[in-house]
Amino acid sequence: GADNLLLRGPTGVGKTHASLAIARQAAEKGHAVIYGPAQVLLHQLEKEHFGRAEGNSEDMLLACDLLVLDDLGTEFASPFYVSCLYNLINTRLEGRTIILSTNLNQNQLKERYGDQITSRITGTFVPLLFMGRDIRQQKRQEKL
Repeated sequence: GADNLLLRGPTGVGKTHASLAIARQAAEKGHAVIYGPAQVLLHQLEKEHFGRAEGNSEDMLLACDLLVLDDLGTEFASPFYVSCLYNLINTRLEGRTIILSTNLNQNQLKERYGDQITSRITGTFVPLLFMGRDIRQQKRQEKL
C-alpha cells in the first residue's frame, strides 16, 4: 500500500485541504475511501459499540483502501476512543493506508494517546509538517 501520512501543523494552514485532495484522487481511481473528522468517526464507533446506533462502521473503517482521520486530537478524550484509535492504526498497518491530520505535536500526541499509539504513528507514518499563518484569518484581514 501507499505510505501512511501524518499531516501536522497549526489550524488553518491547509491540512484538511491537502487530505481532501488526496482522498478525492484515491476515490477517482476507484479506491474505497472513508474521510471524516476523527471526532465524528470515533463517536459513531462509540454509538454502535454501546448499542445506541446500528451499523458496522468499524468493519468499514478497517477494510477501506484509504482512511482519513481529520483533526485528530479535537475529539473528546476518552479511553474508549484511544482503544478505537489503537485498533484502527494497528490493524491498518498491515497494508491499508491511513492519513491522520492533527495540530498536536509529538509530546501532545504521547500525552493524549500514550506511547503505543504515538510510537506507531511516529515510526510508520511519513510526517508532513504544515507551516504558515491561518488562511482563514488572512482572508478575513484582506476583506477589512
